Amino acid sequence: MSQQKELLREIARAINENEPFRVEDWFTEDFRLIEPTKPNWPLGHEGACKLLALFRTLTPPLKYVALDMVEEADRVAVRWQLFATHQGEPLRLASMAIYRFYDGRIAEDWGIPIRGEWAS
Repeated sequence: MSQQKELLREIARAINENEPFRVEDWFTEDFRLIEPTKPNWPLGHEGACKLLALFRTLTPPLKYVALDMVEEADRVAVRWQLFATHQGEPLRLASMAIYRFYDGRIAEDWGIPIRGEWAS
């Protein structure tokens, strides 16, 4: 497995196991979240911390899984699946993201939620 894919799996593992986030190791200083619904997202480590903190608002058991990964040069596309509890209700969310890496860390994240639904 490539170093880029392994880093993404490491982040998912930290989310799932409620481990500390190693933002400085995972994201570049000028990291950018590029998503149309979040045009004013903070840049750099501040933005990465804010993004990861969203996972801490969910109630375990939390399962964040990379179902598919496709890599080409400095980019990795991932199809994610998230299972958790939010405000007492089961949550199931699918998303796609394309990550651009620079020097072994994530420089850009083009994340797009595909479907969020309350599980029945």
